[in-house]
Amino acid sequence: MTSSQKIDFILLAAKSLHENGLPTHRVEDFIQKLCVSTQVEAELFTTPGSIFASIEKDGVKYPHLVKVSQEGDLNLEKIDAIQEICKQISERKIDFPDGIQQLKTVNQLKSRYSNWLMILFFGLSTGSAACVFGGDLPEIICSLVIGLGIGGFNSLLIYFPRLGKVFVLISAIWACCIAAFFDHIYINFQRDIATVCGLIILIPGFSFTVSITEMVNNHLIAGLTRFTNAFITFAMIAIGIAVGMKFMGHINLSNPSLAIAELSSWVKWVALFFVPLGFMILFKAKQKDFIWILLACWCSYFSYVYGRTIFSEPVSVFLASLLLGIVSNLFSLVKKRNSSLLLVPGMILLVPGSLGFFSISHLVNSDVVAGLQTALSMLSTAMALVFGIIFSNILVKAER
Repeated sequence: MTSSQKIDFILLAAKSLHENGLPTHRVEDFIQKLCVSTQVEAELFTTPGSIFASIEKDGVKYPHLVKVSQEGDLNLEKIDAIQEICKQISERKIDFPDGIQQLKTVNQLKSRYSNWLMILFFGLSTGSAACVFGGDLPEIICSLVIGLGIGGFNSLLIYFPRLGKVFVLISAIWACCIAAFFDHIYINFQRDIATVCGLIILIPGFSFTVSITEMVNNHLIAGLTRFTNAFITFAMIAIGIAVGMKFMGHINLSNPSLAIAELSSWVKWVALFFVPLGFMILFKAKQKDFIWILLACWCSYFSYVYGRTIFSEPVSVFLASLLLGIVSNLFSLVKKRNSSLLLVPGMILLVPGSLGFFSISHLVNSDVVAGLQTALSMLSTAMALVFGIIFSNILVKAER
């Protein structure tokens, strides 16, 4: 074993974690602990597109620059596997050449879920979300159709990668047109719920929240970059909605004539089963981890709903995220696994993405006062969520 092999492993591990969706502050914390356990003197600085490292070798510090792809989606299975390899390295169970080879193997793994399954669960996730957030059968069907369409567009990016730059815009136009069509069919159709839930996978509420978390942890460059990307995505969605409304305004559709009875209360329980199932597919987690994702989603959802009956919106979000963070960290301590497996899916049900969508929509429609009020509400909710997670990390320190 040579110092070069140690350095190669550490840099590859950092790059692999970064490209599979781990936030920059968590990448730095994890790699610093890895350096301590492997007796490597190193200082890291992580940005959204690169990793800078100063690593000591033979008494001299050498600079390293690693280019990181920003196109990777969150992959919980790979993150878990990478951290397990690093754990085996720290415990001297495998040597560095084997660790490097295993990291390369993990990075080359293809998704265990096919494109057709991904498309199906795009629809199931959006339709279930509409039910969870108060929609009836028309809103559920509308959100499901929107989700299936977005999943289909997403699968086409493999063959037409240039469409990726306008993917969000096209998806927003699609969502608006489908919602407008349903609005002209069903009486008392809740168009906002159908539109937001149909776009819930694309609305960057999670990225917005992570950006604040990174800035709170003094990662200003990464946080501001992610914040800017989230704002641009919000703007593209709002512009797409505006274009879709303009287009549908030129089409003569009949007045709504169909009325649907309210759904039974047990239907929401079915939806609360399918939402975590969709997250398992979309975040590329293992099937055996579904029970943990289900636990996280139910923990955050029910604690938030119960909190709303007693406290205001920010306080209920803070308490729900605090409980979610504690449960995620306890899971990490007991099972010796990554807390993100529970933390990420649970946070999705709490993030204020819909508020950001409505804020930008008001601004596009020249309603500046309503837009700013909604934006401030989104910011306060996001801060409550972030500080809930931070306090949970103070109370219970995660294994990973």
